[in-house]
Amino acid sequence: MLNIDFWKLGLDNQHVNAWFGGMYESFFHALERAGAKVTLSRLAPDREADVLVVTVGGGQDISSAQAMSSFQGPVVLYVPSGQEWFRRGFLKRWQEYVLFAYGTDFSSHTPSLYETVGIQYHCLPFASDPAVMRPLDLPKLYDVVFVGNPASGTGRHKYVAALMKAACDLKVLLVGPGWARYGYPFQCVAWGDLLNQLHNTAYVCVNILNDGQKQGPQTQLDANHRLFDLAMAGCFQISNAPQVVRRYFDGSEVPAYDEPEQWVSAILYYLDHPSETESYRVAAHRRALAEHTWDHRATTFMKLVRRGLDDWERVPRTTSLRLSAGRYRDTTLPPHGVAEMVRRAGSRLFGRIRRLLALRK
Repeated sequence: MLNIDFWKLGLDNQHVNAWFGGMYESFFHALERAGAKVTLSRLAPDREADVLVVTVGGGQDISSAQAMSSFQGPVVLYVPSGQEWFRRGFLKRWQEYVLFAYGTDFSSHTPSLYETVGIQYHCLPFASDPAVMRPLDLPKLYDVVFVGNPASGTGRHKYVAALMKAACDLKVLLVGPGWARYGYPFQCVAWGDLLNQLHNTAYVCVNILNDGQKQGPQTQLDANHRLFDLAMAGCFQISNAPQVVRRYFDGSEVPAYDEPEQWVSAILYYLDHPSETESYRVAAHRRALAEHTWDHRATTFMKLVRRGLDDWERVPRTTSLRLSAGRYRDTTLPPHGVAEMVRRAGSRLFGRIRRLLALRK
């Protein structure tokens, strides 16, 4: 049995844990069904584990470097797209410990970047859990529901603004931080049963990938978890970003339109023709069950880990003063130079001064 220790995954942040904690638990349970023992460490990595999984980017580099330094064993990197994060020096310093890197971007850009530092990158997309996200026979309370965060990347407002302009008497529910301009207060629904119930109360659920997630095959193509959750929940969904959606669902399963006007027109059409949504809903649910459960992802992940461990056992450990010093820096200093540190500190200081002056006025 493989003992896999996941390091934090950002779940020590209460907000992140509320949004994604349940989803990661589903992945952990799937790994256990696939034959792994899974732990989630927050204070110190489990030194008895066979492999440590750490996340990089998003301010987690120092913590992950500390965990790798303490663990001193084989590591798997959970990474953003190469467009969002790629620290060549950092990766080269820790490369000999790394079995592989994985993430949700399936463009050609990210794997080509990781190849330059001797690390294999694999796309492991999000998935869903049929024990949580499932069809429910509930009365429809809303015409359109969208649960998402407009602050996590740009581009979502142009779709929602077009929808609200055309909505008229439609019952539209927006859930998440950042929708105040449309009259919706801050609301957060944790991933789990309540979110599934909410989705099942809509005639149309919409999915909106941000601009960064759909930049193109040479830059970034990155499906969000909502695409899979809505399909698994048996909900009729309309998405944007067809070049992302079509990798996982065809046009008979999830309608997708890039232009906001086409996207809104499709929503209005299917609200007027609800009987036509049934075939999409059933087909998408069937595809999700056949290809996009966390059990499917766990099987792939376990194969990658076992293959990586076979190769890693033959890798010699490198020791040099320069390398040791570089790794020590990774565990203690932010991922930018002195000039950038001074600039950021100055910016924070002047921001505080401005706020104090504003209060005195």
